[in-house]
Amino acid sequence: MCTRWSDPQWIREELRRKWDSGRILQALLTEDDLFPLRLPLKRPKSNEVNENFAEISHWIKRLRDHSRQGIGFGYELIEREMVHRQSGRNLLPTHAIVPTVQDALRLLKKEREANKFLELAGGMTAHWPALQEWAGRYPHKVLAAGDDWTGILAVMKWFSLNPRCGLYLRQLDIPGIDTKFIERRKGILTELLNIILPERAIDHNVSSFEQQFGLRIKPVQVRMRLLDQAQYIQGLSDLTIPVEQLKDWSPAADRVFITENEINGLCFPDTENSLVIFGLGYGVDILKAIAWLKEKEIYYWGDLDTHGFAILDQVRSFLPQTRSLLMEESILLQHRALWSVEDKPFLGQLTRLSPEEQRLLCSLQNNTWGKGVRLEQERVSFQQVKQCLREKLIPKGSFAQSDVPGYPV
Repeated sequence: MCTRWSDPQWIREELRRKWDSGRILQALLTEDDLFPLRLPLKRPKSNEVNENFAEISHWIKRLRDHSRQGIGFGYELIEREMVHRQSGRNLLPTHAIVPTVQDALRLLKKEREANKFLELAGGMTAHWPALQEWAGRYPHKVLAAGDDWTGILAVMKWFSLNPRCGLYLRQLDIPGIDTKFIERRKGILTELLNIILPERAIDHNVSSFEQQFGLRIKPVQVRMRLLDQAQYIQGLSDLTIPVEQLKDWSPAADRVFITENEINGLCFPDTENSLVIFGLGYGVDILKAIAWLKEKEIYYWGDLDTHGFAILDQVRSFLPQTRSLLMEESILLQHRALWSVEDKPFLGQLTRLSPEEQRLLCSLQNNTWGKGVRLEQERVSFQQVKQCLREKLIPKGSFAQSDVPGYPV
C-alpha cells in the first residue's frame, strides 16, 4: 500500500494523538465538540487514477473493510464521485468520520482506561465538585494516579479540616497515610489543594509545599566555629544552631568570617575574638535575619572564581561592611598549578565590589588567563591562610572609610 495515502492505521494514529492530548477523555467528562470527528484523508490525485487504478481500488477496499461498514464500529467514510474519461465513474473516499467517543475508544482499544477514568473522576467530583474542570483538563494525571486516589482524597480532606496546622509533615495523623505517600505526591497535591482550599489557607508567596499550606518546615541550620578558646561555651566550639534561635543570641566575638567550604571552616585557624560561619554557598541570604551581624567585622572568603565574587556581592547586599579575604589576583597567580575550570561562570554585572575585585572579576569573565579559570578556596595554601590572618586583618575597631561600594562611613 502506498504510504502517501491515509489508511486505517493512519486514522488510528490520528485518534491516538487525540488520546495522548487528553481530548478524547475530556469528551467523556464534559460537553465537547470533538465528535463527530472529521478527518480529511490524504488520497490519490485525479491524475493517478489510471496508472494506479488497481492499487487505488485496494486502498478503497481496505478503508471500507476497517470502517463501520466492515466491522460495525469505528469510522464512516465520506466519498466523492470522480469521473475520469478512461476509468469512468468512481467513488473516492475523501474524509473519515468518527461519529462518537465510543467509536474512538473501540478503535484504540482504550475502553478499559476510559471506564477507569470515569470511575476515578466520579469519585473525585463526588467529594470535591470543584475538581471537575481540573479532571477534564488533565485526564491523564487522573489515570496516572490510579489507586492512589483514595489516599489523595484522604489527604485533601485532612488539609481542608486542619488548615495551616503548623505541624511537621511527620505529625499528620491521617489513617492509612504515611509521610512518604505525601512526599511522593506533593506535585499533584499542590495542584488540587490550590483548588479546594480557601485563599486564607494558602501562602502563594513561597515555593515549598510545607510553607504554602502551613506546615512546619525543618529549621534552617547555621554551622559555625568559635575560634577563640576563651569564648568556648562549656568547652564547645563547633555549633549548629537553627537560624531562628541564632537571631536571639549575640556571641562575644567581634569578628566573623564567612566561608563556603566546610573543610575550610573546620580547620580555620584559631583567631582571637572571632568565629567562622561556613557551608552556606548561595544560601548566605539566610544570614539576613541575624541582626547582630550588622555590628560585627565581617570577612568573606570564597572561591576565586566568578561565582565566588557573586556571593561576595550578595553578602554585601545585607552586610555592606564585608571585606574579602584571600580573593586577590596575587593569590590566584601564586597558585597557578592548582587552577581548575569553572564550567558555568557567572557572566552578569556586580555593583558591590571594590575596584580591585571588579578588575579581577572582569579578567576571569574575559578568560584573561584561560577559559574558565578558577581557584577553589580549599586549594589555597594553609600557610598562606595563616599568614593572611597575621598580616592583613584590620585590628578590631579600626575600620575606616572603605572603597567597597555601600560601605558605611
